Amino acid sequence: MNNLKLPKGWRWVRLEEVCFKPQYGYTVSAVNKPIGPKLLRITDIQEGKVDWNLVPYCKINKSDIEKYRIEKNDIFFARTGATTGKSFLIEEEPPFAIFASYLIRIRLIEKVVHPKFVSLFFQSPYYWKQVIPQGGAQPNMNARKLASLQIPLPPLPKQKRIVAYLDNIQQKAQTLQKLQEETEKEIERLKETILHKAFRGECSINQR
Repeated sequence: MNNLKLPKGWRWVRLEEVCFKPQYGYTVSAVNKPIGPKLLRITDIQEGKVDWNLVPYCKINKSDIEKYRIEKNDIFFARTGATTGKSFLIEEEPPFAIFASYLIRIRLIEKVVHPKFVSLFFQSPYYWKQVIPQGGAQPNMNARKLASLQIPLPPLPKQKRIVAYLDNIQQKAQTLQKLQEETEKEIERLKETILHKAFRGECSINQR
């Protein structure tokens, strides 16, 4: 990876240089009754989002809570199944929750890196090139591989500017998508109205 020429001021780092030790989740069964914290599982992460209202609960020893408790800016990776390698950043303050054993958590050293910047890297082709084996086989992920990932890192102020720029682009894209959906609904509504009139003989096309 580091044969890629970086802009001036950037450097290659391994993930382990800018985060605490990657951690596997807690092994426990999920239940629907609120007997303890929420239990975040791979299946609860859908299209880059988590609906905490649908996340089940679990029972955990009090002595283990702080070790597995989810905090804002934690990043989680699926380490098995069809979504192996996909990541999720906790951007908002989460409810009282821990994470399940099929997830790996990293917690970044925020004096060095911006969590959102690193999270965006995990969606880039440079990340997937390191995760997917040669020949395009199923990605594989474990704590050791995660720690060894190479990340192109600019100074922290530059990271913040890149995040702000990409957030702005994403916001505009979401606005355009919403407008497109509204336009499509309006076109469909007009089409139904015209067809309704046409088959009742009220449309001008039938009067020619």
